[in-house]
Amino acid sequence: MQVMAGATHGGAEAFFERLVPALARTGVEQRVVIRENADRAAILRRCGIVPTELPFGGLFDFVTRRTLRSTVEDFNPDVALAWMSRAAKYCQASSHILAGRLGGYYDLKYYRHCAHLIGNTRDIRDYLIRSGWPSDRAWYLPNFVEAGEDPPADRRALNTPDDAPVILAMGRLHPNKAFDVLLAAMPDVPTAVLWLAGDGPLASKLRKSAQNLGIEDRVR
Repeated sequence: MQVMAGATHGGAEAFFERLVPALARTGVEQRVVIRENADRAAILRRCGIVPTELPFGGLFDFVTRRTLRSTVEDFNPDVALAWMSRAAKYCQASSHILAGRLGGYYDLKYYRHCAHLIGNTRDIRDYLIRSGWPSDRAWYLPNFVEAGEDPPADRRALNTPDDAPVILAMGRLHPNKAFDVLLAAMPDVPTAVLWLAGDGPLASKLRKSAQNLGIEDRVR
């Protein structure tokens, strides 16, 4: 069973949308619970998974916890995977193995019901152990992407000289990703061009930062 209560966009959310269909293709029996999201539900239905959609709201959400509990009891999974803090907060320990997946350095109080914690980087696993989580129940499992056959990106299409070193950064344009730190470092590598791929609330602020740093002509 997988429980995803994340946002509309994000790295963990995108990986979830790849992992569920991948497990379905291998014949793994799954029950999936998601925060209400029509686009995500459509992705899951295309791979034969009909998700249970719940609000995962605030203090006065009396539906999610009750429905999630009954869904778990009905499916009786071997393993339940809670994706990030909000889902883990709603999941309860039972006869199944409850695991929490972290894509950041989250407060572990939300994961107190989990038997195992999974970080998608080695340093997140180290953070779990530094925070007192037992090392034999802390795991590193990276996100995977689907292999493609696309040709290399065209430098000319991105106005990048053939001999320029290219720095590629991808992710949601959000404070947690620290792209402002990357931009601040660009003046120290004056011959490099930065390809920054992503979208998010900091898009305009990062463009303005590049202008203030005088590197807007080296950021694509």
